[in-house]
Amino acid sequence: MLNLLAAHPQQRYTLSEIARDLHLNKATLHAILGALTDEGYLVREPGAKSYALGPALVALGNSAVSTFPAAECAVPEMRSLTDDLGLDCVASAAISDEIVILARAGVPRPFGVYIQAGQRLPLAPPLGAVFVAWSDDATIERWLSKLGSPPKKATTDHFRRAVGAVRTRGYSVGLEGSRRPRRARTATVGGSLEEEIRGVQLEEYALIDIEPKESYFVNHIGAPAFGPDGEVAIALFLIGFTGTVSGAEVERDANRLLQAAGRVTKEIHGRAPGS
Repeated sequence: MLNLLAAHPQQRYTLSEIARDLHLNKATLHAILGALTDEGYLVREPGAKSYALGPALVALGNSAVSTFPAAECAVPEMRSLTDDLGLDCVASAAISDEIVILARAGVPRPFGVYIQAGQRLPLAPPLGAVFVAWSDDATIERWLSKLGSPPKKATTDHFRRAVGAVRTRGYSVGLEGSRRPRRARTATVGGSLEEEIRGVQLEEYALIDIEPKESYFVNHIGAPAFGPDGEVAIALFLIGFTGTVSGAEVERDANRLLQAAGRVTKEIHGRAPGS
């Protein structure tokens, strides 16, 4: 229930809506909502009889950050990136089979995609290459198996090559896709992240070869920060690109992002795989 509310922080949910979305019994849910409201983890709007996240979660979140140093170290680097590059920056972590948005720096644009801390996305293609690129073959194949049933061989081969490219150069690049031009975004204000992902054309999303003189509609550039065990602890993503971006600009921004992610790795006493 908290995950549902955190993924949609601007929206208030009634008991019936939460019960419907989470397939919970209303009587059981009513008791849970009452207990969390009494402790300040939720707030209740009496008129609409709706619920939202409460102030007690702020303290809880601050305590959680202190136990997850990667997120705390990433925030100043993210702010520096947004100041230097004029782009937004998002930090996320892979938790089980999901990608959880941990923090965002920058100001959401009027026609940009709505991304906020607490949102969750499936760790499945086309998302997550930067999280699995340094994993063993079994983990990569498990990620590829989520492409669909049955996936096209060409699509599977494309993402297998994409994972190799991410591992080689150290960062991922996702494209908007030529079938979904960027100007189409202006049809609605503040589209959701879920809508954005549903519109992705798999075959067009992951950029493998970067040509400096070519132009691209870039969705994101992502780079990992590694923990002490050599696994990806957190990933930083540059988003908010407007218009086309040259391959040379992609490489320039990616190098800046890699430097920031490298400093986070150092701050948390991490190490890159093989180092």
